[in-house]
Amino acid sequence: MKPKILSVIPARKGSKGIPRKNVRELGDKPLVAHAIETSNRSSFVDHVVLTTDSQEIAQIGRQFEVDTVIERPKNLGKDDVPLAPVIKHASESVDGNFEYVVCFQPTAPLVTPEAFDEGINAGLDSNSRSVVFVRDSTHLYWKQENSGYEPVSSSRKNRQQMDSIVEEIGIFLTSRELLSEERRVGDSPVFHKVEPWQGIDIDTYGDWILAESNLNRKELLYRLIGSAEAGTGHVYRGITIADHLFEHDIRFAVSQSDDMAIEALEESNYDYEIFEDDTAFLDYIRAQTPSIVVNDILDTSAEYVETLAKLVPRVVNFEDLGDGTIHADAVINALYEHSDPPSNHYFGFKYFCLRNEFRYATPRSAIPSVNRIMISFGGTDENDLTTKTLRALAELDQSVHIDVVLGLGYTAPEALESIIAKYPDHITVELDQNIDSMAEHMQAADLLVTSNGRTLYEAGSLNVPVISIAQNQRELRHPYAHISRGIILLGQANYVSEENLRMAVEDYITDGEQRETMRQALAEHDIENGIDRIKRILLGESDENW
Repeated sequence: MKPKILSVIPARKGSKGIPRKNVRELGDKPLVAHAIETSNRSSFVDHVVLTTDSQEIAQIGRQFEVDTVIERPKNLGKDDVPLAPVIKHASESVDGNFEYVVCFQPTAPLVTPEAFDEGINAGLDSNSRSVVFVRDSTHLYWKQENSGYEPVSSSRKNRQQMDSIVEEIGIFLTSRELLSEERRVGDSPVFHKVEPWQGIDIDTYGDWILAESNLNRKELLYRLIGSAEAGTGHVYRGITIADHLFEHDIRFAVSQSDDMAIEALEESNYDYEIFEDDTAFLDYIRAQTPSIVVNDILDTSAEYVETLAKLVPRVVNFEDLGDGTIHADAVINALYEHSDPPSNHYFGFKYFCLRNEFRYATPRSAIPSVNRIMISFGGTDENDLTTKTLRALAELDQSVHIDVVLGLGYTAPEALESIIAKYPDHITVELDQNIDSMAEHMQAADLLVTSNGRTLYEAGSLNVPVISIAQNQRELRHPYAHISRGIILLGQANYVSEENLRMAVEDYITDGEQRETMRQALAEHDIENGIDRIKRILLGESDENW
């Protein structure tokens, strides 16, 4: 038979670290109310008692349905009185044959009912006379001795290699027998470790702010693609967003075929799950119920998003032109404009997610001459525009250096060597495929020749003028190339000749006024702050004054 358990919540009015701490609101309720609600939701607690010396705290207790309010005697309300006699007095003031008493201090408001019950159950299973709730506090500590400070540990190790050190968080389970001795902790207690964020013990304003932040944390599940065929733009957008969502929890979802995404996530140390298909993903959603699901997988079906929208509070899709958009709460698409977008759609350069390496790079302040041309068509370069561009630029009269950066999906880099070998001496060519920093290459360029994808925005953030060629009809819909005077769009790949490409580059090289006009036009667009707008959309915040 399950033993009877009493939860005692001690809450006095005399807090000095944070004045009136127990009655001040953490989240949407007074601090003391969190302990009351968690105790009420426990499957082990039979009766909840609030012991206090404050009529205001007593009123809050009754409002949040505490079973009994006890007026604490003045002699038990002093600063130097330990908790054991306070808890003993409260337990003796309530009728009932309680075998265990839980002391639940309001300063541990983030402990969930599940973690609370797990700790109680751990004590009951072990027949222990007491359970101490703790959180990990493993660090290098020093203690004061007569001779000065000495390290607690004799060896200096990284925290991950140190023996675990835990700290009490203000919740104890104590047998009635032990409490009669005015003790809360027995000789061989069970230690129940909660998650570090649950174990925040509020003693200072800094603790309060940290608790408030954790209380408001949301869980985002971000589904993305990343392979030789899909490229890495989706995964790097997801990682960039995760880097800027520090105040929330984010986990990624991929399929086994997304090998480049898995590699990038592994390198970044972000957690991810692998799913075979939509069915497996939706089953996971049903079990985990995250606050927000992000789809960065291109076009979605109406059935998939409609099902998803019934399972989670918020669904946000990126670059989605599929039927699923009608069921999403928001659709963010920096690449493709919409002549009359629905109210939940956000299109254009203002919603581009600029990677950190570009945010911290140096934009071009002037381009007095053209000495370095960068070629980068990314991904698989489906129309092999790299070859076409190299052939076109081989006949330039000007002395330039050509920096070729191939996408990771480009399969035949060796074939380019024969073209490069025929270049005249006044043109040098450097060929790379696996580079450390795209921004480093781009900020050194006087001109970028690329496709009509997200690379345009990266160049725009650095004020580097662009000559672009659309790989396909979908890319041709990219609006930035049409609205920005810093980009020369030559058209779709099949209709752009080598001669037209070479002439466009030659005109750019010889026309200094055009170069400056293009550079200044790119500087007019606020691309860097797109990540802040995206964060607000993901979290469902107001879009006023964007």
